[in-house]
Amino acid sequence: MNSKKVQIIFVILVIIIGLVLISNSQKQIKEVIVGGKTFFVELAKTEVEQNRGLSLHVPLLDNRGMLFVFQKPDLYGFWMKDMLFPLDIIWIDGELRIIHIEKSILPDTYPKTFYPESKSLYVLEISAGQSDILNIKTGDTVKFVKN
Repeated sequence: MNSKKVQIIFVILVIIIGLVLISNSQKQIKEVIVGGKTFFVELAKTEVEQNRGLSLHVPLLDNRGMLFVFQKPDLYGFWMKDMLFPLDIIWIDGELRIIHIEKSILPDTYPKTFYPESKSLYVLEISAGQSDILNIKTGDTVKFVKN
């Protein structure tokens, strides 16, 4: 094989590997499985999305939620500013273990801020009552499903 063909094959391989790496890095969490139930989630990854959260959002269906994805573990506080419905809020650490749950938080609790007892990397908001229905508790693990 001449050197021109080898160079072309090499370039094609580099392009293919690059596309695969880009594709894998852009996969997003679409589902969270907790308590044996799959929740289809909207992601809040940027500061703007995290500040807005579910404020003024229509009530969630029982299989929907919002997953907050933070850059580093910390004690992230949540409030019910401009909320139209109650929530269960579930804090999750980097090992995908539930570290804290606040149940059936009502919109009229604002401006109170709810905090976990230890640092989290993710927070899942679901419809109020779901954590009791599914018997979700501290120490349970969650699973993320990416597209």
